Amino acid sequence: MIQPDMLKNFLRNARYWKLLSFRKFIYFPRILSTTEKGALFILLALIFLSGGNLGLRIYWKLTEVMPQVGGSYREGILHEPRYLNPVFATQDADRDLVRLVFSSLFTYSGDGALKPELAERYEVGPDAKIYTIFLRRGIKWHDGKLVSADDVVFTIQLAQNPQYHSPHRTNWQGVSVEKIDDYTVRLVLRTPYAQFVENLTFGIIPKHLWQGISPEQALLHELNLKPVGSGPYKFSRLKQNKDGSIISYELVRNSNYFLEGPYLKNLTFIFLKTEEEAIQALRRGRIEGFGPISPLNLKNLREFTRLESINMPRIFGVFFNKKQSPLLENKLIREAIAEAINKQSLASSINSGGVVATDSPLPPGSAGYTNDITIYGYHPEKSREILESLGWKDVDGNGIRERKKREKLKEVQEELRFTLVTSDWPDLVKSAEIIKEQLKEVGIAILIEVKPFNELEMNVLRPRNFEMLLFGEVYGYESDPFSFWHSSQIKDPGLNISLFVNKEIDKLLEEARKTVDADTRNKKYNEFQKQISRELPAIFLYSQLYLYLLPSDIQGVNLKKISLPSDRFNEIHKWYRETKRVFK
Repeated sequence: MIQPDMLKNFLRNARYWKLLSFRKFIYFPRILSTTEKGALFILLALIFLSGGNLGLRIYWKLTEVMPQVGGSYREGILHEPRYLNPVFATQDADRDLVRLVFSSLFTYSGDGALKPELAERYEVGPDAKIYTIFLRRGIKWHDGKLVSADDVVFTIQLAQNPQYHSPHRTNWQGVSVEKIDDYTVRLVLRTPYAQFVENLTFGIIPKHLWQGISPEQALLHELNLKPVGSGPYKFSRLKQNKDGSIISYELVRNSNYFLEGPYLKNLTFIFLKTEEEAIQALRRGRIEGFGPISPLNLKNLREFTRLESINMPRIFGVFFNKKQSPLLENKLIREAIAEAINKQSLASSINSGGVVATDSPLPPGSAGYTNDITIYGYHPEKSREILESLGWKDVDGNGIRERKKREKLKEVQEELRFTLVTSDWPDLVKSAEIIKEQLKEVGIAILIEVKPFNELEMNVLRPRNFEMLLFGEVYGYESDPFSFWHSSQIKDPGLNISLFVNKEIDKLLEEARKTVDADTRNKKYNEFQKQISRELPAIFLYSQLYLYLLPSDIQGVNLKKISLPSDRFNEIHKWYRETKRVFK
């Protein structure tokens, strides 16, 4: 045991040696040589640095990098927007901005998983016809008003109203909606719909701003260009040319957003006419990002190292319109065309971005997809045999087949010639040129018409004004070919662009929609693909990834699977450019 006297002596001696050591330390350098002083300095520096490094390591271990608010982002978008309203949006430019400004009941993560947004959760009744949606509380519109069940009911009913001509009306046919309380909505389906949950990703608009706007005023209302939503970004300003065309849009972060972030302070979108114009804008620094980029143009953008290759369920193909070309009513003619197209060569010609040849109307890897279908491969000799059997011969030696037909009591030579219409997207233009050359080899002449997308949509797609159309179909997260192939969808805004009518296929698609069991539903889709391949209303060519250029310093990006191009913004509230270290 330590005695008191012993402790006092120890402390007295400690003070003496401490004083003595300090006095010695003062005079210590005077007795050292220059070399010894240098060595001592280095030793002390090493000790200091070692201690500092240890402290730094401890700091880094106890802290973590977190995103912080700051920075901006400029992106180029092809074509200008018209309706920044979820109820009216049809083209990509509209949907891109709608996704940023408006929130949906549910949305999809970057991995393709359904997640709540305005809603907290939903419940499905035992008959799969009743969906009860429970909303988050306290969410505000950009003008400060609270989001409630009234807004949800109003949005759905407006989309259902035929007077407003919403392109999304068909998605809500047979669905009744009612308010249970301020934060609960009930949806009742006439029949079960297996993919109905994807309808819940539809953007919600504010009732208090739209309820007094008539159908006649709706499409022309200022709110379509200066929208008020509840999404992560708010409308700030737009720039227009003297002719009224929109040059750019600026959005600012919604500081009252109900989810994480957003971190980027503002977003600017520059509207461009062509991909070539977008490439020049990238090189000049006018924009920082762009999508989709054509694989054919990637070689011109090697300096941009950040490329997101995103799975997207879309199919490109040649669609036949028998109403515009009597020759195409003959299935043997369509077979001859199919046997003359080398899909593998076509895919390889644009394969710097994940192009996969396909024979199915469903995207590869989607639910219900099968390879067990009638495949028209590359058999040019078979194509020639078919045409010869139908009396098509190259009589004058110009490389184009002809045959005699009677016209106004006269016998004339009819050439085997078709017009192929496509958009001005480089990959499709290239594909059209390749198809033209391949069909020329068997004596079929093709005239290519290339149109800007807006013109293509208004003058070709909607009125179904084409003989052959090279175009793409984009599916949802849950494969549902109903809108593309059911006979009820042959008129705009339906997407049955081939005007295809088949009662057996109609029944399969109707039954598949009602079938909740996934295995049974997939079997029906298997049979659907087999019947479509036998009927040959289109030649399915390839599926392709969505290629998206982004600045290398934008973090928080998770883009593995999207359905629509606008889905790339589903989690933009997590994107950031600036960071800070905080204690864990």
